[in-house]
Amino acid sequence: MKHPHTGFVAILLIGSLSFLAVVAGAQGGRRADSPQVSTAARVESAGDASPGTLYVTVGGRERKVADKAIRVWVVEDGRRVVYSGPDGAGGYENEGQSLRAFDPATGSSRKIMSAYHMIDDVTEVKTRGGKTALLVRMSDGGLGANYVSVVDPERGEVFFRRWARVVSRSGDTVVLGHYREADWEKFHQNENANVRPYRTERVNLGTVLRRRVITRPRSG
Repeated sequence: MKHPHTGFVAILLIGSLSFLAVVAGAQGGRRADSPQVSTAARVESAGDASPGTLYVTVGGRERKVADKAIRVWVVEDGRRVVYSGPDGAGGYENEGQSLRAFDPATGSSRKIMSAYHMIDDVTEVKTRGGKTALLVRMSDGGLGANYVSVVDPERGEVFFRRWARVVSRSGDTVVLGHYREADWEKFHQNENANVRPYRTERVNLGTVLRRRVITRPRSG
């Protein structure tokens, strides 16, 4: 004898399975539509100081991104790749370099800084407000001095200091040391020389990210 509730239970079961299928399909769609990320990046050059070809690995496949790159850094868990190039704002003997941001999800690049100096290193810092700040260390080929910039990867360069180095960092706060002309010869002889800055400056990265973007005219 057929149970009177069997048909009702079957309808409920089919409805539940249909609902689960819809949810799974929606979740699968979100995964498929999620931004692609980069897992690796490299610059292939002829072995000298000249710029080389930039390759970025996205979705397990390596792709060519730029013809003239110098250094590259993968940031924001692979959601962005930043790289330096030779087309800066001029400077001493035209040594100024640029910084560009490549988005693996869209395949597009855009310039986020144009400097008068050479870009030596980029450090990613996540602020307490959830923003990303790029702490950029630069140098010149004349005196050999260092320069520090803060770049918002979404907008561009927002902070710059001449003849300065990062002496410490804790969370959002960076302490910069400012040095005199004669100090740079000491650093040139020993990169880790214990040179006392003539003054220090505390910089809150979350605060400077709200500043206006710095634009530089090209220098001869």
